[in-house]
Amino acid sequence: MFRSPLSLSVLAGFFLLLLGCAESQQSLGEAYVAPASLNVRSQLSQKSNSVVMLKHGDAVAIIDVLRRMVKVRTTAGFEGWVDSRELLSREQMQQLRHERERQARLPGEGTATAFETLNIHIAPSRSAAAFTQIPEGGAVTILGRQIAPKIAAPVRSSLLFPEKPVSPARRSRKESSARQSFRLPPKPKPPKAPENWQELSSERIAAEPAKVAAPIPEQKSKPVVMEDWTLVRTAKGEAGWVLSRNLLMSIPDEVAQYAEGKRITSFFELGQVNDAQKGVKHHWLWTTLSGTLPYDFDSWRVFLWNGRRHRYETSYRQRDLEGYFPVHVDPAEAGKTRTFQLVTKDSDGKLRKRGYVFDGTLVRSAGTEDYSRTAAPSAASALDGKTLQPKISHPNWLRRQWTSWKHRIFGGG
Repeated sequence: MFRSPLSLSVLAGFFLLLLGCAESQQSLGEAYVAPASLNVRSQLSQKSNSVVMLKHGDAVAIIDVLRRMVKVRTTAGFEGWVDSRELLSREQMQQLRHERERQARLPGEGTATAFETLNIHIAPSRSAAAFTQIPEGGAVTILGRQIAPKIAAPVRSSLLFPEKPVSPARRSRKESSARQSFRLPPKPKPPKAPENWQELSSERIAAEPAKVAAPIPEQKSKPVVMEDWTLVRTAKGEAGWVLSRNLLMSIPDEVAQYAEGKRITSFFELGQVNDAQKGVKHHWLWTTLSGTLPYDFDSWRVFLWNGRRHRYETSYRQRDLEGYFPVHVDPAEAGKTRTFQLVTKDSDGKLRKRGYVFDGTLVRSAGTEDYSRTAAPSAASALDGKTLQPKISHPNWLRRQWTSWKHRIFGGG
């Protein structure tokens, strides 16, 4: 059937339009924005224009990958390039949401303020994404603590989209027949030993001392520098990790001066008294820690306000122990003493919860019971772009045809 050049051009344009639609609709997977804000750029260069700015938790579709850079499409239809290290997979986002639900139920261990504007990370690591900030002087609730290496070891992260199994390469019929017809020649026989092989093998110099190799000095590995991280919750209910050294515990300076160089990890109010000269004062319970240790406190102390001498004094103190959060203080009731419980590890390696009663002057033991801690799941970290590149190293037929047509018509990528 005869067709005019115009009709052929229309059919070719329609075919290209279909290919373009198929190209734009293809999605390799789903991901979520990890940092507080993320610029989606039109090109791979960081100097290119920003197409749109996304916020933490926004969902995007992965449509292309080039090494660690990925091309994404937003829910509004914007397309551009971002660094894969700034994205979380669906599994990581679900884990992060589950962890935040758990953190929302954790009891507070005191309050603190930030020395300066402070980033809140999704995990206790400098390389983890920061999804929000604490303003200078902003107050947060202390939930827990953890130590982590200052330079985190590389960890293989979850994939942005499932990896397809690689099918083994198929050999052509000509190559298979050539391999079957080819045979290696037989191995030659080994040569015979010389007739005087025993004389050649005997020791020529019997008195020569055996040489002892000098011992190789052992190379000492550099110690891993650890940092102290604190799990905090903001007034808006956002929970995350911050560097502990940037927080100031909100306990009065009259009490904090007795820390003796240790770091206060938690504190609680145990009641109040009305001093005629100093006004209303409070009794306090605190826990402290010496150095960067894998547990939450190594000593605890109860301070009471002496109304006669108008100063704080120690009511009870324990040192050199291994203690863990949570520290629980029962709510105050009118006319009743205050009770609190602390979790410590005994010499037999078992954790036990110990109860105490504070009557305003003295601290008495109220019993001991076994305690079991449930390990908290680790928080999600950003994805590694090295695991993404193999996923689209072989584009499908439709994409190859579309790229070829673009080169022919427009003369470039």
